[in-house]
Amino acid sequence: MLTKTFRAPNMLIALKNVQAELGADAMIISMREVPSGPIWAAWKKPGVEVIASKAQKAEPVQKVQETRGTPTQEELKKEIENLKLLVTGQKIQAPSSKLPFADLQKGKTPEPSLKAESEDTHFDLDDFKTLREAPTNHLNLIAEKTEAAIAKSNSIIIDKKYQPEIPSVLLAIKQSLIDQGVNTQLVNKIIDTNLDALSPAILEDFSRLDRFIKHQLSACLPPSRKSLALVPSKVMALTGISGCGKTSCCAKLASFYMITMGKKVVWIEADTVRTSAIAEARTYAETLGIPLFLAYTPQELAELIESQKDADLILVDTAGCNPRNEDNVVELGSFLSVIPSGCTYLVASATTKDQDLNQAEKTIKQFGLKGVILTKTDETGSFGASFNLLWQSKLPLYFVSSGHQIFGNLKPGNPEDIASAVVDGDYPEK
Repeated sequence: MLTKTFRAPNMLIALKNVQAELGADAMIISMREVPSGPIWAAWKKPGVEVIASKAQKAEPVQKVQETRGTPTQEELKKEIENLKLLVTGQKIQAPSSKLPFADLQKGKTPEPSLKAESEDTHFDLDDFKTLREAPTNHLNLIAEKTEAAIAKSNSIIIDKKYQPEIPSVLLAIKQSLIDQGVNTQLVNKIIDTNLDALSPAILEDFSRLDRFIKHQLSACLPPSRKSLALVPSKVMALTGISGCGKTSCCAKLASFYMITMGKKVVWIEADTVRTSAIAEARTYAETLGIPLFLAYTPQELAELIESQKDADLILVDTAGCNPRNEDNVVELGSFLSVIPSGCTYLVASATTKDQDLNQAEKTIKQFGLKGVILTKTDETGSFGASFNLLWQSKLPLYFVSSGHQIFGNLKPGNPEDIASAVVDGDYPEK
């Protein structure tokens, strides 16, 4: 005997599947309702399971037809009664005994048994309507249930990862760094490091915590020399965006190395386009008593640098660069290309916005930058943008200047000082 199990949405489809695979002479062993669909779709109407069997050697067609014979009058009456029940919407009892499929089609009912009476084998009229009606209602019901399940799943609150509470002192320092404009990712990293490494007593001690934060910030910056005694390079070409204080910085460098250190200083003015640039440079040079040369072309600049071999320091003041103007960048590059390698310094004002400083650094670094000179530290109380520039560019800070006077306002670049300025909101006076 060949036995197979068939599952379908309703009994009629299951019986058709039995007939299609095992033939009309298949024997129905059992029928029962079973859950249909996934576990979460408990609302879905149950299906049916039919177990049928068939002899492996099929009988000849002619013999089977003879066995079937003509249905009796009682069988026809029973079939008519079942059809009336279906039309009126009443339930009929599905056969559960072993009967040939052909007999089920004729309307024969199995003899009652204890097992058949104990099992619920009734089916609704809707099971048969699904065969001739479009499944629109069922699809709409499925869509409604699916949307309800999705809405319910979205409303579930997922526990977030536990985050330790930040002590009030550390939280105040964190907020101060964010207000200063320090990179948020770097601030969060420093705060998390202190939470993991320091004891609760230190986290509540402002003086000790203040020292730790400043030390960590200074460690993020590249080291630089803390003395002005030695000239960083024989040629110092100062470049930067307009208004950053290049000309004033040249005057301060010239006064310090000529008067304080006794060096021979030469000033080359390459900013010959700006109206007041030459007059301002001539005023500073005459005040300090140093030679001033004008370079209108890159070739003249190269020749002037080559001719001043006996000078201890050659200061080159370039025109202001607009990083958003391609022609202006190309013109500046033509002058910087004739300057010896490792002699170009970016002059950055502490009052400039973070985005503008980063754009200027990215534009000019293609011509080679040795370091940064920070100006106008007395005109602002926010040093986050200057710190971010040094941290992201990895350029050392060589000099810091403040004020408009050309004497005594030049300081060595010190990572500890810029870190203190970021935390305290004021650049240290040393």
